Amino acid sequence: MPAARLPLRIVIRSPPRGVRFSLQDKAGAPVDAVTSLGADLAFALWITLTEAAAGLRPGGPFVRSDARGRFIYIASGTLAGDATSCWTRRAKIYLGDLPDEMARAAAKAGRPLEAVIAGAARDGGPPAATVPLIQPWR
Repeated sequence: MPAARLPLRIVIRSPPRGVRFSLQDKAGAPVDAVTSLGADLAFALWITLTEAAAGLRPGGPFVRSDARGRFIYIASGTLAGDATSCWTRRAKIYLGDLPDEMARAAAKAGRPLEAVIAGAARDGGPPAATVPLIQPWR
């Protein structure tokens, strides 16, 4: 299968009011920054899917990788372009639990898969480090 484009939607549930959030591209630049009003935020992006021996391999301008796998960053505070923020955080959303068959079907139909993460960490600030999904990809 040649690389297919898969739209994704990342929802940030109840983020702290007044904090700027953004996608972060491979170069570390904020993309589509928005300041939270306390209601859910959503970011739309696309990834590429390439067949590999172990299943689908995500790629694209927002996908990074480490020893654990491929992931997307959601930046907040200064990393999202707010130089006056007291927050400098990134939430890491791993793509390893994206179901291959669901991803193939969504890419073929051009329909986005959605993930939902908590908008706040235990300290009340924006989420940081690896964040679990509140619900599985759908």
